[in-house]
Amino acid sequence: MTDDDVAPDGSPVAVYLALPPGEVPRMVHDAVAPGGSILDLGSGPGRMTHPLVALGHPAVAVDDSADMLAHVEGAETVHADVFGLRLDRRFDGVLGASHLINVAERERRAALLDVCRSHLTDDGVVLLQRYEPGWARSPESGYGTVGPVEIDIEIHAQRGAEFDATVTYILGDRRWSQTFTSTAIEEDQLSGEALEAGLRFDRWLDDRLTWALLKAE
Repeated sequence: MTDDDVAPDGSPVAVYLALPPGEVPRMVHDAVAPGGSILDLGSGPGRMTHPLVALGHPAVAVDDSADMLAHVEGAETVHADVFGLRLDRRFDGVLGASHLINVAERERRAALLDVCRSHLTDDGVVLLQRYEPGWARSPESGYGTVGPVEIDIEIHAQRGAEFDATVTYILGDRRWSQTFTSTAIEEDQLSGEALEAGLRFDRWLDDRLTWALLKAE
């Protein structure tokens, strides 16, 4: 790995290796059947995959970056675009972290939800992370730290629910910038779009209302 290794969307490999998983793997573990299989969409270098495997879940990590997947251990890896994934397999849990559902294009969200449903067992669960709704409705520039990573986000423009931003990651003396467009996702919007894919919204898993649990309709 070099300092310049980044995923196709601009995510720096070194940063995602350094970011801690936090409490999310335990939350996922509690929501999925004991020992249930997990499909980790947009897994990166295994930030969620590794602790989930350690908790007893066989996992398949999917990412469009071979540089990211090279760091995944103890799980099967698939180098592919998660929005067009087609595996002839189903899983007890499908995980979509890193705000994949906040993609601005509706057709991309529909594709993601279709991938989730087509890879889900009939009694399985889908777990999707969205931006905190209050912030996403009126995003503000800001600075914070997650583990050893400093994160500086600058909001450039907002058009209704959509916003343009640049996030700068600082890790030691290294820094990377990534520009993106996202959209706020409301609960009724998520519920409606999920139903079109054959999924139903069940509940929020956290007090910040950022992690949604969906089930097969």
